[in-house]
Amino acid sequence: MTRAEFCAFVRIHDNFVILTHRRPDGDTIGCASALCLGLRQLGKTAFVLKNEQFTPRFQPFLDGLVCETLPVDVTVISTDIASEGLLSFDAVRMDLTPVCAVDHHGSNSLACPKLVEADKAACGEIVHAILQELGVRVTKRIAECLYVAVSTDTGCFKFSNTSANTHRTAAALIEAGADVYSINKVFFDTKSFSRLRLEAKLTDTMEFYADRAVGVCVMPKSLLAEFSVTEDDLDSISGFARSIEGVKIGVMIREVEDGLGKISLRTEAPYDAAKICGLLGGGGHAAAAGASVPGGIAGAKTAILQALRDSGVTL
Repeated sequence: MTRAEFCAFVRIHDNFVILTHRRPDGDTIGCASALCLGLRQLGKTAFVLKNEQFTPRFQPFLDGLVCETLPVDVTVISTDIASEGLLSFDAVRMDLTPVCAVDHHGSNSLACPKLVEADKAACGEIVHAILQELGVRVTKRIAECLYVAVSTDTGCFKFSNTSANTHRTAAALIEAGADVYSINKVFFDTKSFSRLRLEAKLTDTMEFYADRAVGVCVMPKSLLAEFSVTEDDLDSISGFARSIEGVKIGVMIREVEDGLGKISLRTEAPYDAAKICGLLGGGGHAAAAGASVPGGIAGAKTAILQALRDSGVTL
């Protein structure tokens, strides 16, 4: 879909529920909340579907927007969801899939009409443009939701996919009243003691390959329980290994539900994280991608090391 086609689709429907992805981050939540507020401003009925994995850090941006049951004749749309495998557990239980989607992942595989702009660093950039095209007034609250989306998906504008458009969008959100100091402090300048203890353990147990160009961290459930780590504490942890000097490929493996190992891959050129994770049925961006594989941490570690070898990395 083009942006104009998406806006035309929105105009001819009245009742919406917006889906967020599994283990929701600032981009999916910020986009869903901002789009919900924008649709309500246009006189539509709109809600963000409950996601059991919403965390306290994001509650202020979701306040008053979340529903557990569906409106009549609902139109289901999604923000920042690249595949059906990323649908929230709540959406899966309710057998919901989007009939229209907004995303910035070039690997998007949803089987529905979708607006995908892969050149955007964050889905929040696309939603901001959509709201402008729809004639929505970007209020302070909408601006703050979208600033959360854009800033968190770019590591506070540090990641390589950050573009001039990203900065233009952020500037427009600041002009609309977003309190960026408070948001930046919460999301980028504050860590719990549990997070610091976890980082110390990850540093102590990290494994290196390819002359220390590849760093691998693992997070079993027992480790998270030992340090009383919450989901909010895990925000941005995926890039931990990649932040170490000399590491060009950072791997984070987390033990998750259903006996799976969740792989988060962060790379720098010439390595393509999306292509590497694509070998494992995953996807994402060139610098940041992921995949989930059976066998827990051991299975995921074996799989990602083999995928690296298959991609030409000498381990």
